[in-house]
Amino acid sequence: MAVNLNGIDLGGTAASSTTASSTHKASATQSTPTTPTEDATQQPQSNVSITSTASLLAHLQRSLATRPAVDQSRVDAVSKAISSGTYKIDPDKIAHGLINSERALGKLS
Repeated sequence: MAVNLNGIDLGGTAASSTTASSTHKASATQSTPTTPTEDATQQPQSNVSITSTASLLAHLQRSLATRPAVDQSRVDAVSKAISSGTYKIDPDKIAHGLINSERALGKLS
């Protein structure tokens, strides 16, 4: 099933002639001139605009793509601290982090 928005299907081509004729019939009975968005033969626009959020996400994606997925120096430092027995675990900090994560997830639903 093809989706038709304002006379243009999602493939970017003009809608079928049956849709175009029904659009013209509907506008003729309303006795108002058709606007360019109602015209089934209108060419799709070549300009695309994105929201500021989408633009920010694209920027972040490009920025993160240049960085390694793992901070190897941090992994080496933690591994060395564990091996030497100097790695300290703060149970309060872990508990607060878990609680904050649960609160943040609760806001999503």
